[in-house]
Amino acid sequence: MKEVGILTHSFLDAYNGKIEKIYAGGLERYLYELCGILTELNHKPVIHQLSYCGDFVKDLGMIKVCGYQCGQDEHLKVFNRMTEEAAGPLIYSSFIWEPVEYKDGSLGICHGINWDYYASSAEHKAEVGKNIQHALGRLQKIVSVDSHFLTFCRSVCQYSDPDQIILLPNAVDTVRFAPGARWRRLQDDAGFIRIVYPRRISIERGIIPMMLIADRLLRNYPQVRIEFAGEVIDHSLITKAFRQWLDHNPYRDRIRHRSYTFDEMVEAYQQADIAVIPTIFSEGTSYSCLEAMSCGLPVVAGNVGGLNDLIISGYNGLTVTPTEEELYQAVASLIDRPELRHYLGANAREAARAFDIGIWREKWKHILRSYLELGD
Repeated sequence: MKEVGILTHSFLDAYNGKIEKIYAGGLERYLYELCGILTELNHKPVIHQLSYCGDFVKDLGMIKVCGYQCGQDEHLKVFNRMTEEAAGPLIYSSFIWEPVEYKDGSLGICHGINWDYYASSAEHKAEVGKNIQHALGRLQKIVSVDSHFLTFCRSVCQYSDPDQIILLPNAVDTVRFAPGARWRRLQDDAGFIRIVYPRRISIERGIIPMMLIADRLLRNYPQVRIEFAGEVIDHSLITKAFRQWLDHNPYRDRIRHRSYTFDEMVEAYQQADIAVIPTIFSEGTSYSCLEAMSCGLPVVAGNVGGLNDLIISGYNGLTVTPTEEELYQAVASLIDRPELRHYLGANAREAARAFDIGIWREKWKHILRSYLELGD
């Protein structure tokens, strides 16, 4: 089997030194699915990733994973080293916004723009534009998971082939992620309303406004229970702050934190009534949002990045500026109005069908056959 190298910043959990398992994030799930398609096309996927626990080589079924030790501020240097050492056709799945020394004619993936934070400097944003132009000059195609990267490139960059950027949103298994027994019920048997935050515990994913609105919701609505369903990076400052908040919260008995595996994650949605995706920047067509929608949950989301490709506010969810006040008011409106919860949730389930993973797999097969010069 011919190797295909995939270069990325994360796959196995090299943040916490747990390289026996895949880190439970959207990027990692995307790459796992992509590797499955490559295997089906009779190619050997080899993932090259940054590591914070030393160099390693690990086999995960048909996937070979090579970790490269990366120190502080060394990610670009290490990424370029991966380019030199990776064999076969290459797929770049991270750092499209950095001045990477690409192998000419390779394939790129943009998982959502991460420079869309309103307070970032104009100089930084201008530099990103130059780096994206550099990528367009070296890569054969770039697959974008949302329309915002495509619009950015059309607005800021110059390229001759309008099909060089392929818009292919993320996907969800609508059979597995299906409404559970709680669907259409106003509350569970104990009278609780369950809210799930199905995200990594990180700044960009909106953990700070989520903690702030959690305090207010738990204080004002005694029937509310909140679950934080996401991974942490053990020694990061934001993880320490979250755990301190959790341990000393006066409503601790109504808050839960659990890190789910890919296979378990459906449980979190099927036990919930409302999902909150309070991203403040750096978001593609969120797996969490798609999964919640597919399970028939009304979603309150920040109006950021690819979330605007998934939610028509007032029809299949609510999008707001991701501030404490706007998020709180949107979630409170769903607690107060069960009929609105059910209306949005039913429409969310139907909208999710347009993003079924079967559609995504067929489109990726077509892209890979063309890139790898395979016949149908």
